[in-house]
Amino acid sequence: MTNVEDLIQNHMADLICLRQEIHQNPELGYQEYGTAKRVVAALDGIEGLDIRTGVAETGVVVTLGADRPGPMVALRADMDALAIQETSGMPYASATDGKMHACGHDGHTTCLVGAVRVLSAIRDELAGPVRFVFQPAEEGGGGGGRMCDEGVLDGVKAIFGLHGWPYLPQGELGVRSGPFLASSDRFRIVVEGQGAHAAFPHQGVDPIPIAAQIVLGLQTIASRQTDPLDAVVVTVAQIHGGTADNIIPAQIELRGTLRSLQAGTRRSAMDQIERIATQIAAAHQARAQVTITEGTPVLANDRIAAGFGQQVASTASLTPVDIDPVMGGEDFAFYAERIPAAFFALGVRPPDRDSYPALHQPDYDFPDAAIATGVALHVQLARRFWSDAADELNG
Repeated sequence: MTNVEDLIQNHMADLICLRQEIHQNPELGYQEYGTAKRVVAALDGIEGLDIRTGVAETGVVVTLGADRPGPMVALRADMDALAIQETSGMPYASATDGKMHACGHDGHTTCLVGAVRVLSAIRDELAGPVRFVFQPAEEGGGGGGRMCDEGVLDGVKAIFGLHGWPYLPQGELGVRSGPFLASSDRFRIVVEGQGAHAAFPHQGVDPIPIAAQIVLGLQTIASRQTDPLDAVVVTVAQIHGGTADNIIPAQIELRGTLRSLQAGTRRSAMDQIERIATQIAAAHQARAQVTITEGTPVLANDRIAAGFGQQVASTASLTPVDIDPVMGGEDFAFYAERIPAAFFALGVRPPDRDSYPALHQPDYDFPDAAIATGVALHVQLARRFWSDAADELNG
């Protein structure tokens, strides 16, 4: 078999330049037009690729060996940036005020471009087709769901993805079977009372203490209404209302998020949010309107797919380590709802550092030194899929 490490090294200079260029030109969800063009340009001249652009507006889908008879495996990366002002001080720092790649999607995209290049070079060793999914709008835009709706999983047997993980050192790969990342939903509660002068509170229905009781009541979802061995987080992150110091407002608005690691707990907590808010309000002669906007579902890794990743890790110069569930969300979950899937945490913390800037922080930067192992993981997952995983997933 071809020496993959040598092939990867042949592309590293180009990949580092690509990663830094994407980092310097961040684009928010469904605005990744420039990033998509850079992806396509980086694949220019490679024969045998079927490239679709404009999928879910700005996504790119590349298929290698579409005419091969074996089952298809897919690899996914996200492309969008965040609305954060960068403070990394890097020479290639964001050139756009208020936008940056604080979640490492520049690195994810680059790793997948590298995988396309390397797997194209060894296409004769592949026993089936490979699909590469460059997804827009992971950061709250539901891009993964839209990609699924537009058919990117048609004919795909299994899909794999990775996320740069600054909480693990380079050379380690976090692997977990079952629930790995939480569902993430948003809620809005409008408490409607009756406005009044602050000197005459008895003439109105004050929504402020009612809202305060609702905030406290919501905390019992985790502490008293959910199995202590389960995980659920209800966060009230915004409270809005009032226009003057001497006027009792007519309404108060609460906004927040709900996170869970079990689909059943997620549904139950949604029901409890509505019940607690409406009944507390009613008890005080007020009204609560509750709106819950569903976001990403629970990301649960398929047992066989996750085990395959653990098995493959060493061939990509990675040491697999068990990783605990995380209450953050990831819309790779939309793929995992539909077909066998596994999502891995790629260690990116430099070996000489005890800590590294966290995800979604203004000083985060996906290290160029982690690109090679990310490419290698993608390549080995695809390269070994047909011999080590396809039959078992068929079963």
